[in-house]
Amino acid sequence: KQWYQRRVAITAGGDSFTVTSYTTTNLPLATETAILVEFSADCPDSKLSVVIGGEVLPVYATNDGHMVTLVKEHSALPASSYSVDFYDEAGIAAYKNHVKDSDVAAPTPVHSASVNHPGVSKEGLPIQTEFIVMVASLLVWWGANSIKAKISE
Repeated sequence: KQWYQRRVAITAGGDSFTVTSYTTTNLPLATETAILVEFSADCPDSKLSVVIGGEVLPVYATNDGHMVTLVKEHSALPASSYSVDFYDEAGIAAYKNHVKDSDVAAPTPVHSASVNHPGVSKEGLPIQTEFIVMVASLLVWWGANSIKAKISE
């Protein structure tokens, strides 16, 4: 399993968000950790931005809703629960002002969700399956060759 998936429905203030998140879990298949959040919202169309771990990210529109991604080195995104805060244009401007000047009050996000990232790990066998197949093939060849040599005597 390469991705960890979680689906959450959020209802707040009359608006409904359905959030599906995916995170990278398989260390050998990925060089970086990715957090992907897909969501659909029935709120009025507005330009949304997302804050994950203090990083402001743009939201992209897709055919099925909206999407935001965060990709970093494995060590920069360890196993944890990450808060995903959704802001409209005014809210993200207020958030940026709050980051620059801590005296400014932190804005309330339009919606919030939590992404649980279980971390990356090496899954499966400690050796590659190709090596197991090669050893099995060599044993079959050796056995067949030994039987052929005995029959030839």
